[in-house]
Amino acid sequence: MGIIEERIAIDLGTAYSIVAHESSNELWRIPSSVAVDRQTREPVAYGNDAKIMFGKGEAHYEVIRPLRDGVICDFEAAGHYLSYLVHKSRRNPLALKYLILVCVPWGATRAETKSYLERVRGFRTQVKIVREPFAAALGAGEDIFSTSGCTVVDIGGGTVEVSTIAHGHMILCHSHRGSGNAMDQAICERMLRQEYFEVGLNTAEAIKMEHGSVFKVFDDYEFEVRGLDRRTHSPGKLMLSTSRLRDFLEPLAESIERQIQEHLSHLPPQFQTTVKENGIRFVGGGAHLKGWTERLSRNLGLKIQIPADPQLAVIRGMKKILMDPKKYSAIVKISEKV
Repeated sequence: MGIIEERIAIDLGTAYSIVAHESSNELWRIPSSVAVDRQTREPVAYGNDAKIMFGKGEAHYEVIRPLRDGVICDFEAAGHYLSYLVHKSRRNPLALKYLILVCVPWGATRAETKSYLERVRGFRTQVKIVREPFAAALGAGEDIFSTSGCTVVDIGGGTVEVSTIAHGHMILCHSHRGSGNAMDQAICERMLRQEYFEVGLNTAEAIKMEHGSVFKVFDDYEFEVRGLDRRTHSPGKLMLSTSRLRDFLEPLAESIERQIQEHLSHLPPQFQTTVKENGIRFVGGGAHLKGWTERLSRNLGLKIQIPADPQLAVIRGMKKILMDPKKYSAIVKISEKV
């Protein structure tokens, strides 16, 4: 870290954002939530503090997720949240300027990316955009400058992006909005409609990550869920099986599988051969769901590789760009021109 410039990378996500600093190996994973006072509209809490306020004290406070499907949907809240992330991650009080790398989905439009820049850019602060597939591939250990190419599936909170990259350029990307958050919403809706049992999005996310699967790779079991029994209108408990939860997730798992299949069918022949030989990498929080390897091996004949901590692949890739901006300068230029 120099006395002149301080460099920070932000993986801005629908559910969580992750921040990295050039001088630290520590990563900050912060829920993308802002609590505001209903009367003054001023922020009163961020991150975990705001997330736990959801559904509590609603007469006085509103908890906002400023991003939807990976892009800003509430500009005022996003501005507060981004300022909070930058302020929290600064380490050098003597820095004269700041370089902020912000990751956005490949499918984000020019108008949407402009909104990111406007929210963060300020006095002594320069902001650059990096498209998520490049960072995801780098963080998964792929060589994005190779001639043979690599294919990465990034299942985030707001988007699923299937990308093939070679020669440092995007060969093909299919970006679909609706991913991890859609799974959480599906769990809530199916439990309410079929079990007459109400749970919040935080509970749905927790049971998805702990018990969720997209293919039967273990003996099914039952686990306890706490929520509101709509029959008695009082707090209660429900025993839910992992097979039942898998049924809740199946429509979205099928959608992701079709997206991968469509992507592969549109690839040039030489890259189809590479995928058959080398397989594809799965990253993002959705890669934690059990059974992707077995499901896609059976249904599509693909080899699936999942790196350690796949939800951190994007920020690991951003950190590589942060540490060697000259090497990856073309990636940033491509990202900003999309």
